[in-house]
Amino acid sequence: MSNYFAGIEITQQQVKFRTADEDIKQQTTFKVVLPRTLKPDKFLELLIDGYYSLLDKSGISSDDVNAVGVSVPATINYKKGGIGCSSAIPLLNGINIKEDLTKQLKKFVVVETEANVRAFAEYKLGYTSNYKNFILIMLGRKISAGIYVNGWLVRNKDGSTSELGHIIIEPHGRKCLCSNRGCLESYASSDAIIRYFNKYKKNRTPNKLTIDDIYKLAQKSDSAALDAFYKMGNYLGIALTTIINVISPEAIVFAGEVSKALKFFLPAVESTLSARAYSLPLNGIVYTKSTLGEDAGLIGLLHLAKDSYTRAYDLRLYDDVFAI
Repeated sequence: MSNYFAGIEITQQQVKFRTADEDIKQQTTFKVVLPRTLKPDKFLELLIDGYYSLLDKSGISSDDVNAVGVSVPATINYKKGGIGCSSAIPLLNGINIKEDLTKQLKKFVVVETEANVRAFAEYKLGYTSNYKNFILIMLGRKISAGIYVNGWLVRNKDGSTSELGHIIIEPHGRKCLCSNRGCLESYASSDAIIRYFNKYKKNRTPNKLTIDDIYKLAQKSDSAALDAFYKMGNYLGIALTTIINVISPEAIVFAGEVSKALKFFLPAVESTLSARAYSLPLNGIVYTKSTLGEDAGLIGLLHLAKDSYTRAYDLRLYDDVFAI
């Protein structure tokens, strides 16, 4: 019997599946588009079918898989594996993905948020592997963060994790998908940047520019694009002021589709922090973009599955794992 591990990365557009051996090498990947019209009762079926399709492609038996790691763009109860809220994929709301997959696959299953998985990958393999205190921020249509303090991932009493995207920065501001008002996600996400650009551009002809299009325009010194990123950076800096004053990180790592525009929004972040944050925790912070690329989530998931299975990851929360 061989020792393999599997990862399932759930995003707004697709679900990625990957297997790897015990050295997290010999990796095989399989992808499934996430239909917009998918019903909640069919979601688990999609995951199970994708998992077994991955095994067929990998040429390995389910008996050879020790553990499965799953990442979701949602709040979770880490101890029990239930999904609390997902503004990115509403059909996930209320699903206990850990319990359901454990029963169906008869495997050890661990569920994490997408930001925590990427933070874990950074902690294991990335730029921050030498740091014990850092923040990884996922910037896209959704904003989330994985926060490490003294080498431990920060969690709440029920095992849930930080929701940076839903820090209130404008008490009477825009309504967020979470139903609250003034959330950071409404002011510093990719959708917000597109909204700012459409407001600032001189040509008022409607068009459907993507965040990539606006990034390319910023590279050409387009004033509307530059102003849009600067405004987004200002709001991000307001939210980070609170986090930095509380935990005093050594580094802040940016990931996600907006992170490539770091040089365009970082000056606004730093300017806002300089004006608002305490100088002592602010001093010496390193700002950088993740070096692990698009595969960071799956890489982190595979290491997470292995370390969780061997009880090397966050042991304090593993008193109630599901028995097979």
